[in-house]
Amino acid sequence: MNEQNQLYDVIVIGGGFAGLTAARELSMLGRNVLLLEGRDRLGGRTWTDHRLGSDLELGGTYVHWYHPHTWAEMTRYGLEICEAPRAKEAYWITGGQLHRGTPAELNSIVKNSFEQLLNKAYEYLPQPFNPLQNSSFAEMDEKSVYDFLEGFSLTEEQKDFLNSLLAIDFNGDPKEGAITQMFRWWAFSGGSRYVFADTVARYKIKTGTKSLIDAIAADVQAEIELNSVVESVQSKGDFVHVGTRDGETFKAKAAIVTVPMSTLDKIEFQPALSSTKQAFIKEKQVAKGVKVWARVKGRIDPFVSYAPTGYPLNSVHLDNYVEEDSIIVGFGSDASHFNPNDSKLVEEALRHWRTDLEVIESTGHDWAADELAQETWPMLKPHQFTNYIEEMKRPEQGVFLAGTTYANGWGGFIDGAIENAIVTSRNVHQYLDDHKQSSY
Repeated sequence: MNEQNQLYDVIVIGGGFAGLTAARELSMLGRNVLLLEGRDRLGGRTWTDHRLGSDLELGGTYVHWYHPHTWAEMTRYGLEICEAPRAKEAYWITGGQLHRGTPAELNSIVKNSFEQLLNKAYEYLPQPFNPLQNSSFAEMDEKSVYDFLEGFSLTEEQKDFLNSLLAIDFNGDPKEGAITQMFRWWAFSGGSRYVFADTVARYKIKTGTKSLIDAIAADVQAEIELNSVVESVQSKGDFVHVGTRDGETFKAKAAIVTVPMSTLDKIEFQPALSSTKQAFIKEKQVAKGVKVWARVKGRIDPFVSYAPTGYPLNSVHLDNYVEEDSIIVGFGSDASHFNPNDSKLVEEALRHWRTDLEVIESTGHDWAADELAQETWPMLKPHQFTNYIEEMKRPEQGVFLAGTTYANGWGGFIDGAIENAIVTSRNVHQYLDDHKQSSY
């Protein structure tokens, strides 16, 4: 191993929103920071790339003024929002049968029942950014989404549409997901199905998520090393030694590991992380789905479509136009059974709703198979928030974990990554103050 001589205050591992925010905050506090990113770009699971003749968001996308930390960052950097054209047509599948109507007709199926669910979230999360403040939240954390829905009288059509919505939100099988994961989102919606839909799937950053990543990175007064895949984190005495795949090691007084939770088992921690942390890492999480973009021949009217689990895609909608063609985006709950780069496969999936769409080209990125991701946005299983999250926040010998998985509020969103990074960076700053007696 090639040991670098410089001693840093903090080494930040991962250059997504959590890592960049932590590096910025700590460098602004006067700390000497090194950021190591395994990819050849910054952004982590957000990635604005030019494909199909358009700038596409291959990963995390949606923002809203109800996302307080993201909105504050957009305000700081003067970024604006945009939105896709509002749908004029709706297609949905229930009981294996295709239905067609207006978006209003589709929404009327679940509006009242869904808003009952949204309002239930308030009972368990009166303070959305303090989930454990209410003891009943821990009791509810034992339930899956389907356990919870059994307490409601729903028609088959309502069940199928809710299943479609939840499959999109979990980006995986909602049967595996904790109802509290949804409570943590629903509590911000004001009890309105339409407000909730806007917070999770309507607005994007006009100049792409990359513009926010670049803006934060420009304020990071620290060294940033790309193509540096971290494989080991060792705490020795008062210092943390971080080793990369290329054989380099770096030394610091503390380290913040912001890689996705599903990849933590790829890093050798010495001493090993606590048994509770290891249990969570071993369990993984729910989201293993896919996001697909397709260029469709001709300018089609804005539409939205839904299908429950068991279909290759659970939702597709028009995003924008390029020249005389249309760009659509869709989500499926199982990436292992769907290749977004296979245009024929994408066209076949679309035929469950529409036979008039000709896919010219399609694209996407398999985050579930990506070595440095192994998941899309993280979605928790029953018990996981109450059993593990507080422990995941607890540092061990100068090693801190950070990321959207451990957020109190919008877990799984860009907002959650920023929130948790701000809190963690302040904790690291305090930790360094408490250990001033350590010397090189």
